[in-house]
Amino acid sequence: MAKKVSKANENKIYKLLIILCSLVALIVAIVIVLHIKNENKISNAQSGMSEYLKNKYKEDFKVERPEHKHGGFGVNGIWMSQAYLVSNPKLKFDIDCSYLNPSDCSDQYIAAIWSVQASKELEAIVKEVNVSSSNGYKADSAQAEIILSGNLVNSVNKQSKYEDNKTKDEGFLYRLIIDAPNDSQKVSYIFKIVERLRQEGVYSVKINTNSKSRSTGRCVIFLDKKDLGSEKDLNDCINKIGE
Repeated sequence: MAKKVSKANENKIYKLLIILCSLVALIVAIVIVLHIKNENKISNAQSGMSEYLKNKYKEDFKVERPEHKHGGFGVNGIWMSQAYLVSNPKLKFDIDCSYLNPSDCSDQYIAAIWSVQASKELEAIVKEVNVSSSNGYKADSAQAEIILSGNLVNSVNKQSKYEDNKTKDEGFLYRLIIDAPNDSQKVSYIFKIVERLRQEGVYSVKINTNSKSRSTGRCVIFLDKKDLGSEKDLNDCINKIGE
C-alpha cells in the first residue's frame, strides 16, 4: 500500500515538473519572439533613418542604434538616435523619427555644421574678452552648440548659411556652454561674451555654466530679445543653493 502511495506521489511530482518545464519553455519562447520583433523594429527604424538622411542630403550617413523614447499608454513616442557622416565620424548630430513611420524624421545635421562655425566665432570673441579682463581672468572652456527647432529645422539645407539664420528669433538657439572659475569676475565676464554675441545679431542664447555648488548641478539660463536678462539673474543662478 505504501509503495502505491509513493508511486502516486512520484507521478504527481513528475507531472508537475513537466508542467513547470513546459511553462518555462513557453515563457522563454515568448521572450525570444518578442526580442526578435523588437530587434526587427529597431533595425527597420535604423534603416529608415539612414534612408531619410541619404535622400535629404545626398550623402552617406551612419546611424547609431536608435532608442524608442517618450512612448507610453496610448502614446507612440519617437525613435531617437545620433548619426554622423561616414566621411566625418566626429560630426555627430541628433535625429528623431516617428515611431510608426521611421522615414518621417527631423535632424540636427545643419545645426551640427553651424555649431562648428559658431564655436570658431566664439573662440575669437573669448580671446577679445580675455584681453579686456583684469587679473588675467579667463574661462576654462567655452563651446557653442546650435539647436534648431520648429519650421526652421526642416527648412534649412546645406546651402543655408549660419550668418543668415543666427539672427532669427524663432527656431534658432545658441547654447553657450562655458566653464569658468567661480569668483566675482565670472558673471561680468560671461555677460561680456553675451554682449559681443548680440553685436553679431545673436539674441536667443541659453547659457550653460558650472554652478558654485556641485549639489545644484549646472546653471542654465535662457536669454532672448524679449528677456535680455541681467548680471543679477546669472549671479543668482550660479550661486543658487540646493534644497
